Amino acid sequence: MLRLSSLSIRSLLLLITCIVALPAAVIILYSGIEFRNAMLGEARKETVKFAEMIVNEQRNLVVAAEQLMTALAQLPEVKAGDTAKVESVLKELLKLNPMYANITIADCEGKVWATAVPTAVPYNLSDRYFFKSTLETGKLSSGEYVVSRITTKPVFNLGYPVRDDSGAIAGVIGVAFNLENYRHLLQQMRLPAGSSFTIIDHRGTILARGLTEGNFTGKAYIADSFRKMVEGPDEGVSTRKGLAGDTRIIAYRKLYLPGEKTPYLYVTAGIPVDAATQKANRALILSAVLLSSFLAIACFCAVLIGKRCIADRLQLLEDASRRVASGDLHIRVSEAVTGGELGSLAQTLDDMADQLRTRTEALAQSKIFMNTIIETEPECVKLLDAEGRVQMMNRTGLKMIEADSLAQIQGQCVYPLIAPEHRDAFIQLTQRVFDGVAGNLVFEVHGLKGGHLWVDSHAVPFRNDKGEIVSLLAITRDVTELRKSEEERRKNLLLFESLMRHSPMGIRIFEGGSGKCILLNQATADISGGDMKTMQEQNFRELKSWRESGLLAAAEKVLADGVVRLVEADICTSFGKSVVMSYILSRLLIKEKQHLLVVGRDVTDEKRLTEEKKKMEAQMLHVQKLESLGVLAGGIAHDFNNILMSVMGNAELALLTLPPESPARTNLQNIEISSQRAADLARQMLAYSGKGNFIIEKIDVNRLINEMNHMLEVSISKKVDVRFNLDSGLPLVSVDATQIRQVIMNLVINASEAIGDRCGVISISTGAMECDAAFLSKLWLNDTLKEGTYLYFEVADDGCGMDQATLAKIFDPFFTTKFTGRGLGMAAVLGIIRGHKGTIEVHSEPGKGSRFTVFLPALPPGSARPVQEAEAGPLSPGYGTILLVDDEETIRNLGNEMLQILGYRVLTAEDGLVAVELFKEHHGDITCVILDQTMPNLDGEQTFRILRSMDPSIKVIMSSGFTEQDIAERFIGRGLAGFIQKPYKLASLSRKLQELG
Repeated sequence: MLRLSSLSIRSLLLLITCIVALPAAVIILYSGIEFRNAMLGEARKETVKFAEMIVNEQRNLVVAAEQLMTALAQLPEVKAGDTAKVESVLKELLKLNPMYANITIADCEGKVWATAVPTAVPYNLSDRYFFKSTLETGKLSSGEYVVSRITTKPVFNLGYPVRDDSGAIAGVIGVAFNLENYRHLLQQMRLPAGSSFTIIDHRGTILARGLTEGNFTGKAYIADSFRKMVEGPDEGVSTRKGLAGDTRIIAYRKLYLPGEKTPYLYVTAGIPVDAATQKANRALILSAVLLSSFLAIACFCAVLIGKRCIADRLQLLEDASRRVASGDLHIRVSEAVTGGELGSLAQTLDDMADQLRTRTEALAQSKIFMNTIIETEPECVKLLDAEGRVQMMNRTGLKMIEADSLAQIQGQCVYPLIAPEHRDAFIQLTQRVFDGVAGNLVFEVHGLKGGHLWVDSHAVPFRNDKGEIVSLLAITRDVTELRKSEEERRKNLLLFESLMRHSPMGIRIFEGGSGKCILLNQATADISGGDMKTMQEQNFRELKSWRESGLLAAAEKVLADGVVRLVEADICTSFGKSVVMSYILSRLLIKEKQHLLVVGRDVTDEKRLTEEKKKMEAQMLHVQKLESLGVLAGGIAHDFNNILMSVMGNAELALLTLPPESPARTNLQNIEISSQRAADLARQMLAYSGKGNFIIEKIDVNRLINEMNHMLEVSISKKVDVRFNLDSGLPLVSVDATQIRQVIMNLVINASEAIGDRCGVISISTGAMECDAAFLSKLWLNDTLKEGTYLYFEVADDGCGMDQATLAKIFDPFFTTKFTGRGLGMAAVLGIIRGHKGTIEVHSEPGKGSRFTVFLPALPPGSARPVQEAEAGPLSPGYGTILLVDDEETIRNLGNEMLQILGYRVLTAEDGLVAVELFKEHHGDITCVILDQTMPNLDGEQTFRILRSMDPSIKVIMSSGFTEQDIAERFIGRGLAGFIQKPYKLASLSRKLQELG
């Protein structure tokens, strides 16, 4: 017996105990875990059913509310806005539906005009979410957690539109759910023990919390959990912390209204994990207690039986084992324990310690070597289990996912770090690897701190010594920059293709060596008038248009020296289209080969517009020069007329006072004649400036030309034949016949002188035409011309003609092609035409003659000729007081003397201010005012306006060195009694005053 105990009794007893206890323990543990998992599975199903029950109840409430609001919206009283009747109905409905806190109806501005709960204070719903959503969608819309302004209780609203007979939204019906009753209603449902539910609005505010302690209504739901629900699918189940802080199995559902893309409510239902696994935990604890008791008895028996023969020796071996386990590999236990199996075991333990010492040293070296390789690897190295949990990851991998240490993520699943669109593919890759199939995947990773990067991961099975797949080994590299480069290259390619497709400029690329076209865009074909297929086959060295325009030579230079060149050329393309092109030629290196880049732009219209602009600028420059000279001439003529007024008037008055036999009469008469000539010169200067004194009448130009026939024949060379081509039925024109005769005479005489001593022909033609803005823009002085019907007369000759330099100067004052100047000449002609709101067109070429066409605005059809005015009556003395206003003292004195000779009493004023004061003082005596137009302080127009405001019936005669037309334009319809132009004589003054009566 002692021999048996010294050999292996303890070992046999312990072996039997282990054999009996271990399977039982495994079975108990496995059964307990399976039972617990089954309970958890049942709990998950219960939470889903629980959530579905609450969702169905909520849907029933929404359907009932929608039916109620739909019925209300159709009531005639609601559409008519009858507040009293509608509120009566709302109160009854509120009594029948205790779930509702209030029912309101508001107009489109949000003003509530009917409510089930009476209130003395009007209020507005325009800021409520459900109100704005209803107006925006025109359908049933949800609200959010708010505190009612009427009941001051938390409510949740639904809105429904009220439409008028035309279908337009006329208001919004709102139903407010009382959240307290809401909670009590849901608590009446049969729900699992220990369960809870939460109803949350779209902002994350809790509307109701049921079957648990604590009031959470109006508080914000757990932010992270709410965010996951918002970002997650429409329904889901997870195990997490609840509002009370305990761990729960929580299912959620999203609720949508018809037509809305975002949920209006979130429903969660939860069961505590402890409650769900209570039975399994009790069963597991009971089994563990029974097993422990059995093991305790067995161990006690084993110890009791083998104490002396086994325990002490085993204690030695145990101590030795602990020392080996603690790292003391130099232990020698065989010397203390000898004999039997325990002796062999002691010797084996010593041998094992020696081998472990050797292996540990080798393993330590190998581990250091492997760790060094893994940790210095520039790519991520990681081990994952079948569920995607991290077992190992090197520094590079931790840096990729923004983890501070391995402990932070060890045991955590990597699936949430993978972008949702790639997550399923990674899970499938993991499954294939654990099936023994290696794989590769490119996907996007989200770091723990919000970073993003793209990775390329190669995964292979990791096997243990038995060949079993225990982990997934993945080597992952960061390809973010590479992907960015690829994306940038793709974008650049798309940009280039878009540029080629949509560019209005023609773009072509040729091979520098062969000259073949390798690329072109549609704009090139459109500009050339051809098709892309034909142009793709062209060689730029074989194009005739390139050789003739010099473009080929420029292209060869660009290919030779690489200098970019700009070439503008008139080209007739291979397809017969003539265009003016602006090309940019440059050299490209593509795969180390020279290529020619040609970018062309059609500048035909630009060149035409540039030429037209230059022509217009030259014409406007000439017009501005004539305008400046005209202003100068007009100003000189005006001042000259003031001087002549004094000279002629004093000479006339002196002749009246001198006896007939006085020798001075001849001198005074000569002064009067010379002054009259000077006045004629002033009128000619005014005609040049376009402000001549025209006597306007309606005339027939054909008749005027026929009347001038004899005068023209005696004024030109006998060798010249005058031919008339007069269009019948011409419209009348409103002009000064004398001035138009002067224009025709000047043009005919100039034509005769252009023919000279040889035989020639002068053609005089007339006609009428409709002139639009495009036609008028090509003529002289077109800035003030209006579109419409114009009469024209044309004088053409076959004389010597004029070059462009002469044409540019013909309207300059004193310019002539003869040996001596003839005065204002064509400048006066131009001034007369301008004064009649007309224009002139000139065509001439050396050796081919000239053609002058004058355009005058025609009168409307049916215009009658005016009746000629009767001759003025004989001079007679006048009476009354006349106020004479002029800033020139000599004119005031002269006018005073003239008026006194005519029998008038005279008051004089040197400017408008003095005239106004005199008029105030002598208002009852003054019968007429002779008012100068140009004066300091107050000019004639300002003074006239003040005098007319003081006495609307006062007769005012305006006096000026300018013409009547210039003055009349300013005073049309303002009651001006008359006009007298300086210089005027006594007889003219007398007639003008007699005309006033």
